[in-house]
Amino acid sequence: MLYTVIGVSLGLFFLLLIAFQIIRRRQGSNSSFQVQKGYSDLIEPNQKTTRQRLVNFFQKSYVLFSRTPLLESYTAKIRKRLSTIHSYDEFTMRKETMKIAYLTLGILFVAVVLLVLVNRDPTFLAMVVVAVVVINGMLIDTFVGRVEDRLLKQLSHLMTDVRHYYHQHGMVEEAIYEAGQVSKYEAQLHAERIYEVLTANDPQDELENYYEVAPTRFLKGFAGISFLVKEYGDKTINNGSMYLNGLSRLTQEINLEILRRDRLRYLFSGLTIISLAPIFFTKPIEIWARGHFPSMDDFYTGKIGFFTKMIIFAVILISYVLLRKMQENDEGKYAAKATRTKWEKKVYELPAVAWIVDRMVPGQHTKQHFKLTRLLKDTSSPLTIEWLYLQRILLCLATFVVLISTTLYMHHVSKQNVLYAPTKNTTLFGQLSPEEEKKAEELTISDRKIIESVQDEPDPKKREGAVRAAVKVKAGRDASKEAVNKDAARVLKKLDTMENEYFKWWELVIAVGVATGGYFLPLWMIEFRRRMREMDMQNEVDQFHTIIAMLSEIERISVENILEWMERFAVIFRQPLQVCLMDYEAGGEKAMEQLKEDAPFVPFVRTVERLLVAVEKIPIRQAFDDLETERVYYQEQRKEQYERIINEKASWGKMIGFVPMYALVFLYLVIPLILMSMNQMSTYFNQIQTIQ
Repeated sequence: MLYTVIGVSLGLFFLLLIAFQIIRRRQGSNSSFQVQKGYSDLIEPNQKTTRQRLVNFFQKSYVLFSRTPLLESYTAKIRKRLSTIHSYDEFTMRKETMKIAYLTLGILFVAVVLLVLVNRDPTFLAMVVVAVVVINGMLIDTFVGRVEDRLLKQLSHLMTDVRHYYHQHGMVEEAIYEAGQVSKYEAQLHAERIYEVLTANDPQDELENYYEVAPTRFLKGFAGISFLVKEYGDKTINNGSMYLNGLSRLTQEINLEILRRDRLRYLFSGLTIISLAPIFFTKPIEIWARGHFPSMDDFYTGKIGFFTKMIIFAVILISYVLLRKMQENDEGKYAAKATRTKWEKKVYELPAVAWIVDRMVPGQHTKQHFKLTRLLKDTSSPLTIEWLYLQRILLCLATFVVLISTTLYMHHVSKQNVLYAPTKNTTLFGQLSPEEEKKAEELTISDRKIIESVQDEPDPKKREGAVRAAVKVKAGRDASKEAVNKDAARVLKKLDTMENEYFKWWELVIAVGVATGGYFLPLWMIEFRRRMREMDMQNEVDQFHTIIAMLSEIERISVENILEWMERFAVIFRQPLQVCLMDYEAGGEKAMEQLKEDAPFVPFVRTVERLLVAVEKIPIRQAFDDLETERVYYQEQRKEQYERIINEKASWGKMIGFVPMYALVFLYLVIPLILMSMNQMSTYFNQIQTIQ
């Protein structure tokens, strides 16, 4: 039945993929596809095609998923990620949401069924569950990222079409409308929305509303520069039309971003899978090693093997999280992030929890409090210091409890292995024959009966005597003294092993040490994220220069307007720019001086100093006159910086991505095999010396 289910699932899954490819090709060949207004008029009953049946299936599935408890939240999560890209068409929103939902769920279902059939070990199944959770997020990011990339590429073509129609009409709104009609679907939606903004009765308010839902900074810039030219008019500058020059700069930024995202996605495409792959190879490696080297059974069934597996699992999770942080910093920068439920807020509202956390948080006027506040601002983290410390405390406690519970469980497993594992001689190569394995099991049963009969004896000497007597009775009168002593030594060794399986003080020390690492882990993750963001600071400053170069040609532009545009384009510097804008009315120079202190990145500070000079002393165009005269040099400099940043991130990604594989091979196979080989070599030498 299971194989039948798997076969049917795989068949349906591949049929669904084929249908998606057909739909994509047909949509690509018909760029002027228009979505029907009403759902009831969408499909004519007598004109249903395969594509239309599939679309109808998506719509009905969306309604069904929305009414199912678990699938409702899953569907809502995907919808939020797509909401700004498809915010003006409910039909397409539902279709795209269900396409991603079915793809991710189908891939995960087939993978889980196959893995469960291959290995049903509880530890492996727990790893599979965690892997499914993280892979699910990765798949959603991948499919949503494709939609984002498609929008960027369509936006680049939209800019080109706007230039063409602007040459014909000389009117901004008409050029955008005509360009939207020949654009593909996602770009067409935004072109029509920008046209509505420009032709509205109150375009200023409509523009502000559009800023709230625009998915990329480039659409904000396109809408903003179009609005300014429509309101104040175009003019001729050294390079021709001011509006067309601004579009050229925006198009250049879009193309650079497309190239950068494609390059990084190419470099990171397989690293996430490589970092998760060791989860699925632990059992095959264990089976292979135990089949060829039976002495490895003691390692894989013992405490050391279990803890090694847990260490590898922790390395896999940490590597995956670090890779996701690096990819979020690049690919998720323009994504519509779903507002996550702030469970920290609900937990912190408990009086007992708040009392504990407040005593752990450093004082407001201390250096540590200032450093943490600055760190959270630099990474645009939604956490407060109290929530950060709550995460650290809970992770520390959870790590400590898990380690203590695991240690106690492994002591129990070790005792059970002594009592029930087959007793066999240590051999390095080959496997036991069925007759030898049966004898080993019989020997284990005999030893277990003796151990159970004497383990309640507290006196070691009396217990040893009882063991020897029981072994002698079991062996019979014809048994030699050497055989009796050998069997008694084996049983006594098992008894000593069982007595030694108790919770030790150094295990408590290890648990405390690892829990301490768990306490600092959230802080280290935020620090890592800040290091990654620092690599993109120069890129963001260069984009600020592009915006300033466009706006400086407008005579009525002010420094405050430029700061507002910078805030719309900003990701890394958004927080300090928002503070500066809020304080600007109270004093522009003072607010900008504070901005330099809040964001002490040297190229950004130099840009702010130029704006500071332009507040009262010189015009903005004069303050940034070198941006145009040295434009070619800055372009070459940006290309070199792009290559350096991409190569640096690729190096970090490769190092982090391959760490789990190295840990699996060396910690779970090579090092244990070497230690077991050395142990057996020592045993052989002792046997040789005994023979001599």
